[in-house]
Parts: sequence; structure tokens; C-alpha cells
Amino acid sequence: MDNQKNLFIGTIALVFLTCGGWYFMYFSELNKSLEKMSANYNQLKNEKNKYTQIKNKFPAIEKEWIELKNDLSSLIQKIPTDKQFDNVTKMLFSLMEKNKLAVDNFNPSLAPLDEKQIMNPETKETILVEKYPIDVELRGNFIDFGNFLDQLAFSNYYLTISNIQISQNPYTEGEQKISFISYVYTKNSSTAADIVQNNQNFASDATAISNQKNSESENITLEKSDEDIITEAIQTTGATSLIDIVKIIKHIKEKTGKEVDENLAISLLQKRLKNL
Repeated sequence: MDNQKNLFIGTIALVFLTCGGWYFMYFSELNKSLEKMSANYNQLKNEKNKYTQIKNKFPAIEKEWIELKNDLSSLIQKIPTDKQFDNVTKMLFSLMEKNKLAVDNFNPSLAPLDEKQIMNPETKETILVEKYPIDVELRGNFIDFGNFLDQLAFSNYYLTISNIQISQNPYTEGEQKISFISYVYTKNSSTAADIVQNNQNFASDATAISNQKNSESENITLEKSDEDIITEAIQTTGATSLIDIVKIIKHIKEKTGKEVDENLAISLLQKRLKNL
């Protein structure tokens, strides 16, 4: 009887130990799974917060992208085709004259300085943009030059200006010598021959205009007497003493190519100084 009782108790104890061990192992694994799930949950929660922040920023990013796309589209529209190169250079030349700037040099390049391919955001078309430099030398005052730059910024064509240099004209009071490089941009090149021909046509026109002006200036100069030429040079150079006689003679030589009587120049300068 005692043996049966002990066996029963031992069996019960073994069952409890087995169940307790199984429960402990199960609970331990369950706890580990719960911790892992909690970690995954926290990670997903953090990712959700990040995506929420990105989502909140998206309208601003989208707005900025649309603005940039519109700016690029507007810029592309202002870039002329290579066949319009002649029109652009003529517009630039006329705009300088319109602002009372005397053009001493206007030299468009016959070959592009640089070229880049860009994609039109509207049509998804790839466009070849070429950059042509124009060397320009002017005479005038910086106020008129500033007006020229303002009007150029609002022109129908996209042009840029660089390497601006301004110095006082030593022969004309209140007048500056201005030099810069203007860049003309063209798109969708047809053939290099067309571009070269267009540039040569305008270069020829500009040279013809310059030669015509020089010829007219020479004709007017030939009609003037030496006394008139010297008097005009004295006024132009702003001479204030006899020391300026060298500057006057040099000015006349550069402008007319003539060598006037130095004694006559001194006499006229002395007369002017007495009247001041």
C-alpha cells in the first residue's frame, strides 16, 4: 500500500515537473517572441514617422519642382534657334545704339564656345544648346550702360554678359570706355555651315556699318580747317593748361590721322585759356 502511494505521489510529481518545465520553456520562447515583435513594432513605428514627415514635406517639394520646371521651360523658350542668330545680334547692336552707346568693336564668334544637351521638361525632347561669345567695346557713360543692361535682361532672347571692364576715357570728360563679352545661346543646331553663314552675314553688316560711319566721319573731318579741328580737340580733351598740348596733338592724330601745326595749336590753346 505504501509502495502504491509513493508511486502515485512520484507520478504526480513527475507530471507537475514535466508540465512546469514545458510551461517555463514555452513562456520563455513566448517572451522572446514578444520582445522581438515589440522591437519590430517600434522599428515600423519609427519608419512610419519618417514616411509621415516625408509625406508632409512632399507638397513643398512638388511645388519647388514645378517652379523649377516652369523656369526651365521659360528659359528654353527664350533661347533662339541657330537660324535666329542674326536677329539676336542685330537686336543687341541696336539696343546699344538706342541707349546712346558708341560701338567701337562688335565681333561675333563664328564657332560655339561650348555646347550642352538638356531635356525639355514639357516635351521630353533632348535639345542641343550652343554658346557663342561676342566681344564688344563701347564708349558712353555708365548710366546709359546700366539702362542697356536692364533692357537686355527683359529682352525676348536669353543672353548673358561677363568680363565687364569700365575705364575713364582720357580724351572725353564724363565718357567711359566699356568692354565686355556677351554670350548668345542657340538651340537645335541645323548645320554648322548655316551658323557660320549667319554669323558672317552679320559680321559683314556690322563691319559695313562701322566703315560707313568712319567714312562719314572722315568726310566731315576733311571739310574742317586745321583751326576747327584743333579747337574741337581742345574742347574734347578738356585741356586746362599748355601741358595738355601733347594730349591734343595725340588726340587729333588718333581721330583724323592728320599732323597739324603745333604752333597753331599752342596759339589756339593760349587763346582759349585766356578766355576761361
